[in-house]
Amino acid sequence: MPPQRRIDVVFDSVKRLQRIGATANLVNLLQKQHPADLADVFASLPDRNRRSVFDTLLDHNSRLAMESLAELEPEVGAAMLVDHPPDRLALLFQDLPSDDAAALLDNLPDDLSTSVIDLMRKKESGEVQHLLEYDDQTAGRIMNPNVFALAEDLTVGQAIEELQRSREVEMVFYLYVVDARRHLVGVVSLRRLLLVSPETPLKRVMTSDLISARVDTDQEEIAREVAAYNLLAIPVVDDENKLVGIITVDDVID
Repeated sequence: MPPQRRIDVVFDSVKRLQRIGATANLVNLLQKQHPADLADVFASLPDRNRRSVFDTLLDHNSRLAMESLAELEPEVGAAMLVDHPPDRLALLFQDLPSDDAAALLDNLPDDLSTSVIDLMRKKESGEVQHLLEYDDQTAGRIMNPNVFALAEDLTVGQAIEELQRSREVEMVFYLYVVDARRHLVGVVSLRRLLLVSPETPLKRVMTSDLISARVDTDQEEIAREVAAYNLLAIPVVDDENKLVGIITVDDVID
């Protein structure tokens, strides 16, 4: 079945199951869907039905519900959250990537957004507040600050061990290399690491000529570079060329 036809079938089924009050069947159907497909379903529902279906999923699978919400336009997603108390929102936002949380919080009423940030764990709220300091539609606002980086003095074998231990790898197709002061000095693909001897110095296999974005780069410019160079991700650096985040292709085509 073509993807769009499948989404249409899911959409019709969601409406029918909601109308007859078949909650268990509705939850079962929703939990079988990909977050991006659920976002399409949510976007097509009338506002009242959208909130009801989302809340039903939220009560049974909060992670999937929030992942789906992050696929929507931030103002649409935020509108689905405004009736929830700050303490619950704080718990939900803590499981989202910082860039997605920042986008949603930026579209909540100011008093609610402030309350949620105050209630979030210190680390997560600090990251979100930091992203909100950047101008809207810039690299700094949409980046994920939890970017994995490899030290330039590692061997390939040590780099692979670091990767295996890390829990903060969003995009493993590109592995960024930094010096002792976290200046961005190169990039290497995972495939390249797997094809050379573990004893090979990382400096020998990395590429030092790479495309990056400054934190104040406009989102549209980043989208053009991603399209022009067929990139899956782009690193973000500050004015000292220190690696501060990563933007993946889905962040700039929202």
